Amino acid sequence: MRLLIQPSHDPYFNIASEEYLLKQSNDDYIILYRNTPSVIVGKHQNTMAELNHTFINSNGIPVIRRLSGGGTVFHDLGNVNFSFILNGREGNLVDFKRFTQPIIDFLHTLGLKAYRGEKNDIRVGDYKVSGNAEHVYKSRVMHHGTLLYNTNMQWLDQAIKSNEDSYTDRAIRSNRSRTINICELIINPTTVEEFENALANFLTEYFKSTLYQLNKNDIEEINSLAISKYRDWNWNYGYNATYELKVGIESESLLLRVANGIIEKAEVRQDNNGWVGELAKILEGKRHDYLYLRNEIGKSKFANKTEEIMGKLF
Repeated sequence: MRLLIQPSHDPYFNIASEEYLLKQSNDDYIILYRNTPSVIVGKHQNTMAELNHTFINSNGIPVIRRLSGGGTVFHDLGNVNFSFILNGREGNLVDFKRFTQPIIDFLHTLGLKAYRGEKNDIRVGDYKVSGNAEHVYKSRVMHHGTLLYNTNMQWLDQAIKSNEDSYTDRAIRSNRSRTINICELIINPTTVEEFENALANFLTEYFKSTLYQLNKNDIEEINSLAISKYRDWNWNYGYNATYELKVGIESESLLLRVANGIIEKAEVRQDNNGWVGELAKILEGKRHDYLYLRNEIGKSKFANKTEEIMGKLF
């Protein structure tokens, strides 16, 4: 078992490194990493329905779709992420208990009565401190999760405050839970760096692992994957983005029919003064993307209504 502690805090690179080591290597890994503020959505989710788009765009928070299923999570430098990538037998790879138990055992060493919840999260009392998800590739499995140590909870709450009730689709929805930082639960909290090091030492002993570093070729390949896939709008937003969105603007009603992230039809359901019909013509054929549409509306005759319109479209 190889233990990799990522020196990079780049979320695109770190998410890409999981796929690279899962698919391009035959070795077993434990990966620990922390990301700068970012939102990570599950593979089968409709990204548009999961986020507070005004908040994430005003704060420059990137959104990245991961390989595994499950719900949307917020990362920042106060959150420690762990990833197990192991070989196994096909048909016998998914095992949340196997991978959450070492993390639970580590939390026990800190005096926390942690346990695995019904949704394969890790909880202390009534609070969630870790979300977990898995992805199987051939005879290998990747299990990864979060550990909320000293995360900015205000940003977490704002970033993933969704408008999902306005969307009609078949995507997987996030299960929102009450969360708490681990540093608030322990008697003598340390820095997040010390917490990550303690976790690394515990897992090294638990699995008898050896420290590992990516080589130059690994880094080049991961950077290439990060650019071609994990920075691509079509993967992060367009994938699984087929839905209907009901929009109410003043006393008008508009239904957007979106396929692969593109507004194929903007259908006016109720138009009392005519201008929403004109807006619909502008929206059709456009990408349902916050910054893109903000720019398009800002160049139109409805520029003075940009804030009102954007508040409804997202």
